[in-house]
Amino acid sequence: MSTGSMPFASADGTIAVDLLLPDELRAELAKPYGPVLNEVDLAGHLRGCRKILAIGDMVGASLVKMGIEPDLMIYDYRTERGPCDEDTKSLLRKVEGMNMKVDNPPGRLTAELWNAVAKAIKTGKKTKIEVLGEEDLASLACIVLGDAGDCVIYGIPNQGISVIRIDDEIKRTVGDIVSRMRPEKR
Repeated sequence: MSTGSMPFASADGTIAVDLLLPDELRAELAKPYGPVLNEVDLAGHLRGCRKILAIGDMVGASLVKMGIEPDLMIYDYRTERGPCDEDTKSLLRKVEGMNMKVDNPPGRLTAELWNAVAKAIKTGKKTKIEVLGEEDLASLACIVLGDAGDCVIYGIPNQGISVIRIDDEIKRTVGDIVSRMRPEKR
C-alpha cells in the first residue's frame, strides 16, 4: 500500500479530506484500464488473483452467481442511476463478511469511503461496504491501496466488466490521477 506521492495521505494510507473529481479528469477515468469482458469470460480472468475487490452491484451479483465471494465488495443498491432489483439485492446480502456503511456523494471519493477500503484491505477480513450515494470512484482507492496481484473488478455501463490486476504500473497511473483530485474538507 503506497500512498507516498499523495500529500493528503498519512503513513498508514488513510486520508482526512474528501477528494473531488475535477472535470478535466473525467475523460481520463472514462477509459478502461483493464480488459473489458462479458460475464462468460470473467471467471478465466480471475484465476490467480490474490484478492478480489469488486465495485458495483451488478459486478458483485455476477460474482455471487458464479459462486465467487469477493474479498471486498462495494455497492450502493443502484444500477445505472436507478435502484437495483430485489434479486440483485438478495445476491449481495448473501455474501458474508464485515459490514460497513459510508457516505459518498457523486463526483467525490470521501475520506470515509477511502478509509473503509484501507481498513478492509489492512484487516484482510471479507468486507462489504454499502455506499450511501455513489460508489463509482471506489475503484481508485482499491487500486492505490490494494496489493500486487489483487484484482479490482468494476462495471462499465453498456460495455461490460473491467478487470485490473494490480501491479506497480497501474498503482503509479492511478496514484497520479488521485493526486490530481482536489482535496476538500467536508
